[in-house]
Amino acid sequence: MSEVQRGLLAGVLASAIWGGMYVVSKVVLEVVPPVTLVAVRMGIAFVAMLLYLRLLGRGWRLPRELWGRVLAMGLVGYALSITAQFIGTDLAGAALGSLITTASPLVTVALASLLGLERVTARAWLGLGVALLGVWVLSGSGEANLPGVLWLLLAALTWGVLGLIGGQAVRRHDPALVSAWASAVGGAALLPLVPGELARQPVGEITAGIVAGVLYLGIVSTAVAFTFWVYAVARAGSVLSGIAFFAQPAVGALLGWALLGESLGLGFALGAALLVAGALVARPK
Repeated sequence: MSEVQRGLLAGVLASAIWGGMYVVSKVVLEVVPPVTLVAVRMGIAFVAMLLYLRLLGRGWRLPRELWGRVLAMGLVGYALSITAQFIGTDLAGAALGSLITTASPLVTVALASLLGLERVTARAWLGLGVALLGVWVLSGSGEANLPGVLWLLLAALTWGVLGLIGGQAVRRHDPALVSAWASAVGGAALLPLVPGELARQPVGEITAGIVAGVLYLGIVSTAVAFTFWVYAVARAGSVLSGIAFFAQPAVGALLGWALLGESLGLGFALGAALLVAGALVARPK
């Protein structure tokens, strides 16, 4: 298996984990408010990845040359994007959550073109238009919660920005190291907001299932999946790894329907088809 194939496999595994994450987060968010949950999730992920690095005898200190990139990754991709993702999922549901954030690779394509980082063909712009039409169909369907959709679009935008920022950072450095410190930055950035949120929305009853869900979000959905994802970007590139993102809506929608009783009506199906078709058209041959 080539490096590119290993990267694509890692991207598919990360996306499949994130597809299931929307269902878990939907349940946990009924007890733990979103900003608090993201901060705790990031803290758990940071500790888990530091232990992983130490067990393997790898260095845990972040090279000075990565400080700026990791700071940006933590603030934009880990703190802002994931918080928007959680709020959007809480309002709009797991199926829409996993689907709309799949537009992230399209955001990366658009930003790369606007910033002159890569040449984007007319075919790619056509794909962007088709995908945006899909998001419009989703937003206009009776099944959608408009504020939730807007939060999810913010999550997609900021995650697309993360793809640009993180693409170079992980090419010559340990993906687990980069992801660990980005998690630390993301969690630390949200800590000042936690007391105010808890004053407005206290934590509910903590059960063994909620604890398991929080640990899953911190260890599996963050420590494991984020490391897989930055590895995918490093080995397969941001464009090819974007294709792997499409495992996310399939897993999220099916689990949301099977476990949470969420509706998958005609509007959802049409919007999903347009979004995925647009993304595939936008990908280079």
